[in-house]
Amino acid sequence: MANCRSIDATGVAAPLRPRPPAWTGCSRILIDAYALAAAAHEGRRRPSDGCCFLEHVVEVGELLHEAGFDDELVAVGLLHDAVERGTLDEKTLRDEMGASICSLVMTLSEDSRIASFDWRKAGLRRQVESAGGLAVTVYAADKLSDIRGLRRGIEIYGDALDERLGTSVSAMAAHYRESVEMVESVRPGSTFLPALRLELERLTQAIEQSSAKATLHPSSTEVSELELH
Repeated sequence: MANCRSIDATGVAAPLRPRPPAWTGCSRILIDAYALAAAAHEGRRRPSDGCCFLEHVVEVGELLHEAGFDDELVAVGLLHDAVERGTLDEKTLRDEMGASICSLVMTLSEDSRIASFDWRKAGLRRQVESAGGLAVTVYAADKLSDIRGLRRGIEIYGDALDERLGTSVSAMAAHYRESVEMVESVRPGSTFLPALRLELERLTQAIEQSSAKATLHPSSTEVSELELH
């Protein structure tokens, strides 16, 4: 996995020079896509589990690569968050990687102007569903990584995860369930569906276990509120 930062002699976190994953081989399109993704996500971490965003997009790219998809679609996987979650703009992406990759990345990018979490995610699902085919395939790989990340986050952060996410774990899990349902309806033969279903089950179990633990061991704030009553 890629590291976000190294610590220099002064104790200050400094960006690491990114190295493309071995599976990119000598593919120029993958090497270029990785370099753009590394620059766009430099130092940024995913709220759900605290991992580098670069690790997430590499995981998505690797899922697509291992499933046998072509380099162009793998490049989309590497870049799918570069505009929405990173510092890359649409024009630069188009100039560097071409119209086809740019179009798919933008389809996979939610509209940040929509304030409501539920409406924003619903809009994203609709635009991916409308695009169909390749967009749904990358989206499926992305959600597989996301669901795993949320489950790790529950284990790491517990009740504090809602604040990190900016929404509730239950709302995020509901979005993932609806995403998998969309993939099932559009791409019922998707290579990622078995793993998606399994990870959803594991996520549900993790949420139930976390809820049970919170009931048995309420936070100090909750204890104080109970004592007041």
